[in-house]
Amino acid sequence: MNHRVKNLLALASGLVALSARTAKTPQELAEAIQKRLGALARAHDLMLIEFTEGKESSERPTTLPALVGAIVSPYLPQGHDEDARIFISGPDTPIGGNAITSIALLLHEFATNAAKHGALSTSTGQVNIEWSVERDELLLTWREHGGPSLSGEPKREGFGGGLARAIVTGQLAGQISRDWNPEGLVVRLSVPLERLTKSDETTHGR
Repeated sequence: MNHRVKNLLALASGLVALSARTAKTPQELAEAIQKRLGALARAHDLMLIEFTEGKESSERPTTLPALVGAIVSPYLPQGHDEDARIFISGPDTPIGGNAITSIALLLHEFATNAAKHGALSTSTGQVNIEWSVERDELLLTWREHGGPSLSGEPKREGFGGGLARAIVTGQLAGQISRDWNPEGLVVRLSVPLERLTKSDETTHGR
């Protein structure tokens, strides 16, 4: 528990520092930090450690569908199925350790960008989140359509783009690519399955 708490505090501290670089006002900084910490809190709820007679027993099993659903839940409309704007499809891929918080932050940044500038910023836009497992790799696609028309790749990378690249290529040892199609952004990433289940202790310091 001591190790887990220190990891979370270090992550929160890093988020504050990174958010401060792009925030234009104190209010914008506070809102960005609150939302990112909220995403971490929802992810943490999925991996609470159980205790038996004062001893740590095991982490609650977590799958990628559960994590994706928890992170995008603030953007889901309250209504009938025909009102859905975010569609999730993929196998029950196990996920644990540091990968839970890493994927949570990654998806939060995708969703935030979609809500501000992409498909979720309009009343008709939709997002498809799909993944599969091939040759010991997770292949995930975030596909937007029905939002504002895109004129190409932005001239400079924003906070979310830099954070996503650092998470995928650094923490998860994977690859990420973006296609800025006129009909909407498409993000593709591949991550070795072994990186999705490594414990905090295994990845600590990397």
